[in-house]
Amino acid sequence: MDRRDFIKKAGRGLIAGGIVAGGAYLLFKPVGEERCELDFICKNCKQLKNCSLPEADDFKKKNESSTNKR
Repeated sequence: MDRRDFIKKAGRGLIAGGIVAGGAYLLFKPVGEERCELDFICKNCKQLKNCSLPEADDFKKKNESSTNKR
């Protein structure tokens, strides 16, 4: 094996390893705090009643005040 082939194979190996490591991280990253799955579109969210995010609380308060005025 000459130097050029070695560098090509080493580079490809590093790139492939990086892709595999990045994919594994995304697949197995720890689930931390509660997060929104709908980009904070609370109106169409099926989990709105159980959601404790500040954006959901604001939406609930605004929605309650508009329904109480009717």
